[in-house]
Amino acid sequence: MSKSYLSNNDPEPISVINKDSTLIFSGSHNGIAVPSCLPQCLGTDPDWFYNAHEATDLHMNKLFAALKDLIADASYIEGNYSRLVCDLNAMPDYSIPQCSSEHKEIKITANLPDNCCNKQRILRLNNIYHPYHDTKKKMIERIRQINGQVINLDMHSFSPTWKKQPREAEIGTIRCEKTPLSRALEEYLKTQTEYCFISGQPYRVAERPSNSASLITQTNDLQYIGIEIRNDLISSPEGIEKMVNFINKCVDHLYNHPDFEKISAPRSLAFSSEIITSPDIGEAWSI
Repeated sequence: MSKSYLSNNDPEPISVINKDSTLIFSGSHNGIAVPSCLPQCLGTDPDWFYNAHEATDLHMNKLFAALKDLIADASYIEGNYSRLVCDLNAMPDYSIPQCSSEHKEIKITANLPDNCCNKQRILRLNNIYHPYHDTKKKMIERIRQINGQVINLDMHSFSPTWKKQPREAEIGTIRCEKTPLSRALEEYLKTQTEYCFISGQPYRVAERPSNSASLITQTNDLQYIGIEIRNDLISSPEGIEKMVNFINKCVDHLYNHPDFEKISAPRSLAFSSEIITSPDIGEAWSI
């Protein structure tokens, strides 16, 4: 890591809590920091930047703070920099966006080619992107050494509207494929009555080849599952309390599932000789 890129006054690229249970919560978009060597808000309007879902998964950092109190035996890894500085949930070649994903007219000035050359892109990857993924890999390996098993719940939030259209889903799941873990979690989410659940929302991984889910799956031999939460549901202390209690019930369901050994196994062992070739198509469930 180049210390000349992140100054002593800049946050560390990641925050980590290591515990010994099977469970890991990861939040790649929890932060909104910008390195001091870059323009404030990457040259965008601060009013837009600090309220944009493109800049951070809104309210997810507060949700993690509450989760750490309630599920204290889990491990946690969080990205501390804005996803517009370097998107940890994107493949490396797509990790530095040049415009808003929703409003193409909003340009991310500090990310445009004239301001972010290849050398500068590599510095961001080496100082922000790779530390997150390398540390997550070591975390998964350490927990497997302790327990022989691991469950990683990759947490995100999404906006209540997209291009001025309201979104029905309150909770969604994203995945590369159906696995024992995704089946067990989604079967539970289908039956609960607290939130409107729609799998494959707010997007399907198959529609976004720039998404890093497949890389995370392959690198860690992991049954990847992402949980997406509509951010207006966790914008208040009351909403956060309700959500963390709900997530805790999801975790209890997984731990008490009769197929827990398969749910928490490496992907390669979970399927044995079974080969997964079907794409993620998503299914809708509104209770």
